[in-house]
Amino acid sequence: MKKWDSLLKEQGSRTDKPIKPQVIATAVSNELDDDAIISVDSGTNTIWAARYIFVHDKMKFSLSGTLATMGCGLPYAISAKVAFPDRQSVAFVGDGGFTMLMGEFATAVQYDLPIKVVIIKNNTLGMIRWEQMAFLGNPEYAVEFTPINFAKFADECGGKGYSITEPEDVGPIIHQAMKEKKPTIIEAHVDPFDPPMPPKVEPEFVKNIAESFARGQPYASRIGLTLYRNQIHERLRGLHHHNSLKNHDHKRSYNEDKK
Repeated sequence: MKKWDSLLKEQGSRTDKPIKPQVIATAVSNELDDDAIISVDSGTNTIWAARYIFVHDKMKFSLSGTLATMGCGLPYAISAKVAFPDRQSVAFVGDGGFTMLMGEFATAVQYDLPIKVVIIKNNTLGMIRWEQMAFLGNPEYAVEFTPINFAKFADECGGKGYSITEPEDVGPIIHQAMKEKKPTIIEAHVDPFDPPMPPKVEPEFVKNIAESFARGQPYASRIGLTLYRNQIHERLRGLHHHNSLKNHDHKRSYNEDKK
């Protein structure tokens, strides 16, 4: 678990641009109250939340479970705030799921429910993209949609909107947004080609990705470059970790010799 936690901490603090979705989830986790209620939607946002949002024993965590219904995150957060008005209620959603019931943000404004909605914005049905490629071996089809300015939408509804586009702004903006006393949307522009990799990559996964490339995946070069950069990043991380252990052992040996 220490090794896993170390990996998550490192991945959640990367400064790449476009911003990695893991970084947003980590920043949200850092701003949660001890009894916060977190509601997530269905999609790749579920994976980022499950891995990078640290849930304490006093918190509540809601999602659609095996039904995997898109659009549930926002109404879950509204319901949580109605049921527990004194507790922090945060929705962590994707832009695809949010657009399905985005009008309910106006409901939160109407009833003065200061929920916080963090939107992972990549203008893509991310989970569908990776299912088409990694599970079926097909090029993606009909997974992109027209961008929406969710920050402006929040303002027009009578709430508060924030937009994050730069890695250095992630922490400060999320910190400020979480203090708002009105319903708030934080849209975070993230890398649409960062894959939700499984803990263990099976040969079938690699085979299907390769087949999707061969069959005409439109962003094969971008996805391949992202996978390559992530692999290099992991190798450098492993080298740094190895050198840190060597330095630690050397320092311990030196101190023991002094004794």
